[in-house]
Amino acid sequence: MRNISFMLMADTYKNTNPDALPKGLTKLTSYITPRKSMFKNLNEVVFFGLQGFIKEYMIDLANETFFKRPKKEVIAEYKEYLDNQIGSQSYDLGRIEKLWDLQYLPVEIKALPEGSVVTMGVPCIEMSNAHPDFAWTVQWLECIMQSFIFGTCNWATVGHKYKTLANEFYEKTTDGANPAMAMADFGFRGLGIENGVHASSSWLLSFNKTSTIPATQYIDKMYDADCAKNHIGIGAVSLEHATVCSNLAVCETEENLLRRLLTDTYKNTSFSYVSDTFDYWNLIDETLPKLRKEIEEHNGKFLVRPDSGDIVEISVKTVQKLYQIFGGTVNSKGYKELNPKIGIIYGDGCQYSKIKEIWTQLEGLGFAADAILFGVGAFSFSAMCTPEDGMVCLTRDTFGFAMKSTYCVIDGKEYTIQKNPKTDKNNLKKSHKGLCCVVKEENKFVCHDGYAEDTMPEENELKLVFKDGELVKEQTFEEIRERLNGENHD
Repeated sequence: MRNISFMLMADTYKNTNPDALPKGLTKLTSYITPRKSMFKNLNEVVFFGLQGFIKEYMIDLANETFFKRPKKEVIAEYKEYLDNQIGSQSYDLGRIEKLWDLQYLPVEIKALPEGSVVTMGVPCIEMSNAHPDFAWTVQWLECIMQSFIFGTCNWATVGHKYKTLANEFYEKTTDGANPAMAMADFGFRGLGIENGVHASSSWLLSFNKTSTIPATQYIDKMYDADCAKNHIGIGAVSLEHATVCSNLAVCETEENLLRRLLTDTYKNTSFSYVSDTFDYWNLIDETLPKLRKEIEEHNGKFLVRPDSGDIVEISVKTVQKLYQIFGGTVNSKGYKELNPKIGIIYGDGCQYSKIKEIWTQLEGLGFAADAILFGVGAFSFSAMCTPEDGMVCLTRDTFGFAMKSTYCVIDGKEYTIQKNPKTDKNNLKKSHKGLCCVVKEENKFVCHDGYAEDTMPEENELKLVFKDGELVKEQTFEEIRERLNGENHD
């Protein structure tokens, strides 16, 4: 997106609505709020992504593609595309020129701390203009901000949901194994470049592992994550089908290929072997027993990776067979652990409900949850499947994210404003009214609205993070992770 002008990052109507705003409007305040969950048993969303959005778009992109380019050039560019869309008579070019002359975005953003778990109906973000001549910029920014934020919040919520599941089974069945290592993000190629990076960054709030390398650089730059120091973004050595197929094409048997990998190519590192290229169960039943010596003497861990078929049946059956072939131990909680030299990772179809079913069956058979690892792919970042809900696609509507104006000042007089459609029988689209104050009550965020500037309580969890083109409050990735996992930071 680096070649797209910041001032073109909006729907068409955002460039025409400013002309219809009331004369004398000097202040407009709007809130981004998750309004309603499409899940029966998930009524909270993880708030994440604002700081990255501010740095990436409201500072870097705004400066690079608008403020720091020649005025004549950016105005001509804006005019070219708006004239093509709606004609020069349909918008006021003067306000864009005036914004360029100002040389910064005259808005202020207040927000909840990132990593907060937010109940439906509670605003995450408050945005107002910080200059009386630019009230129009508030709602103009809705498109770009909301299209970014709903995604990172969705993905962070998915990661948190998976992590909660991992915590439950790891605490019950393992001897202190780290649930943050239970799953990795495998979604990059199926999400698109930018979504892949942002999704993986959101995932890493809950887990330590990803195959999306650029996500680690992103959170280092945007959130001072220091991935190397904090062991975030751990990847894995793994074979793909092209490698296995090309070796088999020249008549090398899987037994010989694996022997070479174990004793030469990857002799000093753990690795996974994509195991369904030809005959998976023959590999498990016939080939691996022949390689027991090499596997046990290998300076690392060998993981089979079955990437097709019935994930539940194959996973459970494989764990049982690996225990029979290579043995293992029983931990202090009475659950069987595989030989540390062997394991399984599944990288296809790792939906929430399937993983829960696998761990439930393994627990029933007396196996610890860390007998199997999972690679969560693009589908699970695009939809979530639960027994209660079936498949729910992850879109802006999943948690009903919307940005609505609730307060304004016209000719020096304050007004509380509200959207409240009579046709909306469920009050889904009813907005807050006036200024909002978010407080903690019984460890949950609660919103009280209807305030004016002089009646707003001092205590408000919506804190200033951005004003007049600058980030004024910065949070580190570790602070956000710790907040999500139960520790509070101011």
